[in-house]
Amino acid sequence: MNKVLMSLLFGAFILTGPGFAQTPPPAQGPAASAPVPATARPAHHDRNPEVHKAMRKLRGAKQELEKAAHDYAGHRVAAIGYINQALVELRAALEADKK
Repeated sequence: MNKVLMSLLFGAFILTGPGFAQTPPPAQGPAASAPVPATARPAHHDRNPEVHKAMRKLRGAKQELEKAAHDYAGHRVAAIGYINQALVELRAALEADKK
């Protein structure tokens, strides 16, 4: 399980870049993010397949961590917070690409 947790943290670090270590995780619990049905996806989805794939993987990792029974001394909650931050950054990247 430690390898999985470390892989998730490393993936979140790679996706968020240098801002990862400078910004603390959100204080409140994780917000639920519902997957977007294929028919409702915007046109820019086809222009950024890597970003959308990363977002799907992050949402899956977040769901797995939310189901975990062990807290890992607060690190599980912190990892969920970092995943939320990564998702926010990726959404911002998509918005910036629309312009």
